[in-house]
Amino acid sequence: MPGPATSPAGELTLRVVTPEGAVFDGPVETVVVPSHDGETAFLKGHAAFVGLLGTGELRFHAHGGATAHYFLGGGVVQVLDDVVTVLAEAVTAAAGLDAAKAQVEIDAALRLPGTTDEQIAARTKALDAGRAKLRLASASRRAPAAH
Repeated sequence: MPGPATSPAGELTLRVVTPEGAVFDGPVETVVVPSHDGETAFLKGHAAFVGLLGTGELRFHAHGGATAHYFLGGGVVQVLDDVVTVLAEAVTAAAGLDAAKAQVEIDAALRLPGTTDEQIAARTKALDAGRAKLRLASASRRAPAAH
C-alpha cells in the first residue's frame, strides 16, 4: 500500500480492507471500531495503536458530517501517523443488511451445540454477529440515508 495520505487538519485517513479488497479509503473525522471488550474510538493525533477487532459496528464521520455505519466481523486495527487501517474479516454496509436474515442467523446460532469451549466460542461468535447485524439493520431502516 502507498504511504499515508495527507488529510486536512483535524482529519484522519481511514482504510478498510477485507480479503476481497478495499471497502473504504479516505479522510474522516472520527472512527469507532468494535473491540474485543467494547468499542474503541480514534481521533486525529491518536497514539500508535494495534488491536484485535470484535464483531459489531464500525462507524465513522466522513468529511462534511455524514456518519457511515458498517457491520464488521473481526480483524485487526492499526493506527499510525493519523492513518487508521482496519484489516477486517468481513464488512457490510448497514444499509445492505436484512433484519429477517439476521434473525435467521441468530436462531441458527442458538441451535448450535455448546458443551466444549470451542463450541461455546463458535456459538458466542455466531450470536454476536447475528445480533450486531440485526441491530444495524433495524437502525439503518429508521435512520435517514447518509450523504
